[in-house]
Amino acid sequence: MKNLRTFLLLGAAAIVGQLSAQVPYSYAPLEVSSNEISALGSGVKSQFIQGLTLFDPATDPALARMKGLKIKGVRCYLRADYKQAKQKRSAILACLGSPDNNVRTVYADFNAGWNDVLFDDPLPIGDERIYLGMQVYETIGSTNPSYPLVVYTQATVPQSCLVNQGKTSWEEYTDRGTLLIAALVDDEATPLLQRTAYAQNTTHPQTVAPDADFTGGLYVHNFTAEPLRTLEISMQGEGAEQPTRRTIELSPPLPAFGSTVITTKLHTGTSEGTQVEWSATVTQFNGNEAQAARPGTTRLYVTYDNFIRTPLVEEFTSQRCIACPQMSYFLEKAFEQYEGPYIYISHHSGFAKDAFTSQADLDLTYVFGGYENEYNPAIMYNRAVFTGEDVLVHGIQQMSPQPYLEALAVAAEMPAMAEVNLEATEAEIRVSGRVARDLITAPLRLSCYLVEDGIKTDDYPQLGMDDDDAPADLKKVFRHNGVILHYFTQEALGDLLEVQPNGSYSVTFPAVQKSGFGGNARRYVAFIHKVNKNDLRDNQVLNATQLSIAQTAIHEIPAETELDNSALSNPNESPIIYDLSGRRLNSHRPLPRGLYLLGGRKVIVP
Repeated sequence: MKNLRTFLLLGAAAIVGQLSAQVPYSYAPLEVSSNEISALGSGVKSQFIQGLTLFDPATDPALARMKGLKIKGVRCYLRADYKQAKQKRSAILACLGSPDNNVRTVYADFNAGWNDVLFDDPLPIGDERIYLGMQVYETIGSTNPSYPLVVYTQATVPQSCLVNQGKTSWEEYTDRGTLLIAALVDDEATPLLQRTAYAQNTTHPQTVAPDADFTGGLYVHNFTAEPLRTLEISMQGEGAEQPTRRTIELSPPLPAFGSTVITTKLHTGTSEGTQVEWSATVTQFNGNEAQAARPGTTRLYVTYDNFIRTPLVEEFTSQRCIACPQMSYFLEKAFEQYEGPYIYISHHSGFAKDAFTSQADLDLTYVFGGYENEYNPAIMYNRAVFTGEDVLVHGIQQMSPQPYLEALAVAAEMPAMAEVNLEATEAEIRVSGRVARDLITAPLRLSCYLVEDGIKTDDYPQLGMDDDDAPADLKKVFRHNGVILHYFTQEALGDLLEVQPNGSYSVTFPAVQKSGFGGNARRYVAFIHKVNKNDLRDNQVLNATQLSIAQTAIHEIPAETELDNSALSNPNESPIIYDLSGRRLNSHRPLPRGLYLLGGRKVIVP
């Protein structure tokens, strides 16, 4: 990120020293590292983009104490220079009551990094909501990078990340982080902020048990000009009659106006559910009673049924789609770099049918929200609408594995609301497990597929392989993967699942014989999910699992064959290898000693 090194070396004390007449007030840090920040923007269209953070005296006691003082300006962070003041494209904004009620606009040329812009007429702090932020014009293809806004990703303070793309409407991004925006307040606010700090759980969403301790990240922000050595937090989980109090020592002490994330023991409430409110307030500051500050509020998935999530990645593609091979290429690179389990399926629908299209692919196109919205390539994760977004499917991202890695991380953190086990013999396939007790009566569906990987383009050609922007090795490594050969359910979108009163279920399907398309590996894939064509937000996959075909009869596989790692170095062959748990591995990296499955054979790396 441009000028990021300068940004990281610029400490909060240095900033404050330059502005002796103002005190910065922000829910985000004034100093961060590169792995704690992310960028926001359209990335695909030249347009205005605006970002605001809400400062509300009704919910923030510290701000209420400042009533009668004045906000002299705004501090914000930009990824690059935006010299657009003459065109009235770059500006600092202040709104009262609502994001649409603009009361201060200061046009300014922004530099990369921190910018302090003062109002000609300072804004008094009263009883109304105050929204502070900035606007720039995001120019795609210019020297300015796309995604101009910057957020701190470790803590998402409610109402701290409001974004308006194209000057259309404001939307709160509730899962992206906190915009790097601060109010510059009269220095008379200093005594009003003594012994004041903010605390919030950071590791969310997460699955935790009710009325129990859990290990979580706690984001702590020091509003004062003195170091913070110890603090007491009061935790209130939904359903708990009394808050739980904990004293935490900060070593080293948190400096003036500083922020940090610590790992500590937190406590839940008694209520169960997928979105259970949890809050923390700082009650003591260095052993003394703290002045009241805004509570840090998040939501948890609280349940006795604590399952482990395996993300389901589904791509919409077609042999006739010119851009699809490039998405597939960088998605595959992301899979190679990703360290956790995942499951991949390709749906040959949404744009044009081809030799691989099944009814399961065609029936799923409702997730686009209407025929006129269908396109390839497109991708979705756990069939979930990410928090802060409106769509299930996402189009092609920049030519890099990074967007897919970031989305995989989000998908992996989603609470798993079911357990899915898969067993197979030559005669049948059995899917069993449990669903969370709060979903026992919900209309859930089970889908089960036979999937083929490693299909070459010799017999099944793919458009877009000769595109001028295509990676140099695309032709060598591209294979059709995740192709659905067969769906075992009566309904292409999955059958309604019969769940027992204790949450358990078990479904058996007869095995099938399919000739396939000449690929070099096959898998069974099963997942529990919802289908709601009228509300795309209600289509999430509860959990998924997969099983390689070779694993189904591992006791019948002949004695191990030794495999030399040098045999895996030829990308033209693109072998598909699984470990004994059925997880697909990166076949172009040296494998550690152990047993693996390759082309239906059990092999050993000595």
